[in-house]
Amino acid sequence: MTKPGPELTDTERLIISYINSHPPEECMLDKITRGTSRSRATVLKYLEILNAKGIINYRFVGRSKLWSLTEFSKTDIKPGPIIKSEIITRNTDTLASVASQLHNLIYKESDLKKFIDNPETLVFTLNSYQDIIATNDTFETFFNGKNNLQEMVNPRERIVVDNAINSLKAGHSTSLEIDFMEKSNVYRPYKISIHPIVGENNKITGTTIIGDDLSQSKRTKRELEILLSIARSTSSREGGEQTLKEVVGGLNRLLPTEYCGIFLKNGGRLNLQYQIPALENSAPIVGTLEEFVSKSMDSLETVSAVNGDLNFEKVKSHLKNSSLFMMLSVPIISEDHAIGAIVLLTQSKSVNSVNIENLEMASDELSGFFKIKRLTHEKNEYINTLVAMNNVSSVLNSTTVEDEILTKSVTSTIDKLGFDMGCIYLTDDKEELALKVHENLPENLRNMCIAGIFKDLFKKTLENQTLVYITSESADYDLIDPSIKKNGVKTLLILPIKSGEKIIGLLNMGSRNVKTYNQTSLENLSSIGLQLGLALERSRLALELNENG
Repeated sequence: MTKPGPELTDTERLIISYINSHPPEECMLDKITRGTSRSRATVLKYLEILNAKGIINYRFVGRSKLWSLTEFSKTDIKPGPIIKSEIITRNTDTLASVASQLHNLIYKESDLKKFIDNPETLVFTLNSYQDIIATNDTFETFFNGKNNLQEMVNPRERIVVDNAINSLKAGHSTSLEIDFMEKSNVYRPYKISIHPIVGENNKITGTTIIGDDLSQSKRTKRELEILLSIARSTSSREGGEQTLKEVVGGLNRLLPTEYCGIFLKNGGRLNLQYQIPALENSAPIVGTLEEFVSKSMDSLETVSAVNGDLNFEKVKSHLKNSSLFMMLSVPIISEDHAIGAIVLLTQSKSVNSVNIENLEMASDELSGFFKIKRLTHEKNEYINTLVAMNNVSSVLNSTTVEDEILTKSVTSTIDKLGFDMGCIYLTDDKEELALKVHENLPENLRNMCIAGIFKDLFKKTLENQTLVYITSESADYDLIDPSIKKNGVKTLLILPIKSGEKIIGLLNMGSRNVKTYNQTSLENLSSIGLQLGLALERSRLALELNENG
């Protein structure tokens, strides 16, 4: 392995060191994050940078990326040959001379640029108007687009910086601690040294500023204790709303907020998981936050908005709180994509990068919590599908009477799967679906089923010949008839009942809870429809034989 050169940041070296010292199965995003004590967003960003540099590579194992080191080298750029002309006029002589000077200056600039490109140090220069002239790569990374020092400094601290620059004398320097604004009202603390740039006649023509990042040393014992308490809460086996309440409480202690909402995105739909304060009607604020949260999730970075931002103004209107000054969206990252975000609204006029890093670390703990919660639900529902399959088999083996098959099957299935209601439709002689049996259907739904109101809902199953699985977190939930939603149904399953390749009926079930199924569980559920189809075919064949006998 080529030894990492000095152009790598400390974080990059830390990641390389971790990957080099651990077996491949330990080099997934979650484990690298824990092993390097960085946030998931930070580690993911540097993994992509190192991959782009050709220093590391990855391969997929399931849905996870396993990272590993790769050999890499650097090729110095060499100037091409100088083409000489046999006939050179005085004018072209001058142009050639100027071009040669420019050529040499560009190469000299490139060499000087490499010299100041210390990844852990901020370097930039100013002219007499405080316009930013020369910068290193670190400056471009954190302050890209900044053209003047005034754009980076909090108005309250400008006078301090101005006095420090104006009091400089040739051959002297000064230092101070200051916060520079990386993005809208988000500041990072630096210790800077200010040096004069001396030109002809010993006249000061500009200023050089060199800054060292203080964010890692600014985290307090109190903040570490809060992060530890959040980690403990998310690792609790009980989980549920109490865990989210404790996490939001910890977030509020890290950054005092007037509103905090935890959102997850599933099937293209943004769903509110928990909020403080609890709003009677959260639909308007969720709709308004959609674009803002998506920006954070797509970029895998914390984004902010302040007064004047259209979405922020709408949110303030919904909350009827004009004292709010800033809105933040912190992505919840799993593997290399965002599954949701934490939205915080605060009266604070600015936050520093330490606050942001703290919130991102809390977000990482939430990501792990939601992952375990989802896997636990999937495991439980998988077991339930196996039990339901077994029970349906027992029912089908115990009777050959069609009405008994249908009644016992729907009762057994909704009971073992934990659904609240269910019904079975079968095709009649005209190939039209007709309600045959039902269990626990509210009267209004039962009447609508008898009247054939839900034929459009069944059309998707009939066209695709596959199971339909919709939850309140799915984008397709908007397509469900309002009468179903009014009865509190949050999960809808429509299983095709097949005889060979032909659909002869549908088993429909509704639950007032969100049911989480993986692909294997859905395949198990589909087999229940196949079992019913075979049983009905045997029942009808036996009936025909009896009638003919």
